[in-house]
Amino acid sequence: MLRKIGRDLGIIFASIWINLMLFFLLMVSCTILLKFFGADPKAGWLQLLLDSLHLATIERIDTGGKMVPILLAFIMPIGMTLILGEGILRVLSIYLQRRVNRKEWDLMVVKKFKDHAVVCGVGEMGRHLLQRLIVEQPELDLVLIDPHPSVIAETGMNSDRAIHLRGDMADMEILNQANVQAARLVILTAGEDTLNLETAYKVIQLNSSVPLWVRLHRSGLSSLLDLARKPQIHFFCPYQQAADLIVDQIMERASS
Repeated sequence: MLRKIGRDLGIIFASIWINLMLFFLLMVSCTILLKFFGADPKAGWLQLLLDSLHLATIERIDTGGKMVPILLAFIMPIGMTLILGEGILRVLSIYLQRRVNRKEWDLMVVKKFKDHAVVCGVGEMGRHLLQRLIVEQPELDLVLIDPHPSVIAETGMNSDRAIHLRGDMADMEILNQANVQAARLVILTAGEDTLNLETAYKVIQLNSSVPLWVRLHRSGLSSLLDLARKPQIHFFCPYQQAADLIVDQIMERASS
């Protein structure tokens, strides 16, 4: 629970820190202008900073009839609305409504991920791989790419444990949203060889060094591909591996 709260706070801060800095610079700039062109140039810096906040929140201060403070009385509320309204309030709104409208929040969460695993095409094979990954590395962040809406429920996973991005796994925009550039591992388990291979080439464009596991029904196809010459790319055929395992068990029992 504490880990999740810490993660959420980190995501919120990472999304709004630029807005906070801009608002701070706006306040400092207003304070300096009030110091040299305000009604009371002898006022202390803290008092002038407080006056800047009052101007931003449309509270009345003594302008002394001077042009600069009068202009600031119009500029500061607009600046605060643009900076905080576009950033902080929007992010907080997304966070508070994350249970209802998950897409925007999920994209913010994934953007924060590093050393996570991306699994594309979560069919029967993908579900078994995910279950094993969760057992072996329970702290590993997971991003699932699949067009079906109920992937999380079908895998029996907690929605806080994995992020599901609904879409085409070969779509470069979806792969970017999955933050493949920072991933520790990418697994392609769709039922179509052509789809897995197309996605593999696009993943390599985004992250040329990520370990990539690619499912192929036709195992002999891998020897014809230039991808096979890259040491971090691995091809696997579940039918061949299952056949090898079954034959080994048959032979073991036949000899016993």
